[in-house]
Amino acid sequence: MRLLIVEDDMEVAETLAAYLRRNGYVVDLADSLEMAREALATNAFDLVVLDRMLPDGEGSVLIAEARQHKRPQRFMLLTALAGVDDTVAGLESGAVDYIAKPFEPRELLARIRNALRRIMPMAPEVRRYGPLSYDVEATGFFIDEEPFVLRRTEALVLAELMRRPGALVTRQTLEARVYGYDRMVNVNSLETQISRLRQKLAHASTELRIVVVRGTGYRLMLE
Repeated sequence: MRLLIVEDDMEVAETLAAYLRRNGYVVDLADSLEMAREALATNAFDLVVLDRMLPDGEGSVLIAEARQHKRPQRFMLLTALAGVDDTVAGLESGAVDYIAKPFEPRELLARIRNALRRIMPMAPEVRRYGPLSYDVEATGFFIDEEPFVLRRTEALVLAELMRRPGALVTRQTLEARVYGYDRMVNVNSLETQISRLRQKLAHASTELRIVVVRGTGYRLMLE
């Protein structure tokens, strides 16, 4: 099994690498995002053990980049950022595990073995329409490859419109998708979400718009 350790504290990295090599692993080291990107582009690793605080940026961006470029890869975060919010954010980013420093080497070894039993994540399903792309599993949107950040309800609306771009989506379908089938919805609630979403799309791109089909529904269209 081949591991990549991305850690800028070389004393920590080399000590950990020596311990893992004694336990039968092939280990490569990278001390920056740039070096890690080069390693991932030219080699196959069974697991990447990744620090978050690197000299040239936030380490977890490598997880997002792997998803965006459809490169299946296991990542384990090993970091001094030990708060509950940090752990939740790290796991939700797609890491298979999150370990706070300082760590017990035997526990880390057990967690690495457990992570390696996990099936390698599949390449994400990404739908595209003009400059807009939608990562279905992560419910993440990008416009011209830049993150397009939305509120939860706005993202649900856009996800439904992206199921069949250009096709009519009825008001009832959108309300069920956003609010559920069995909830009473204020008549203006969906219009508010659509209005906010239209403004954000207009600000982010001149090519995308939501067309209102009065009394029926909505279409996501390209100019």
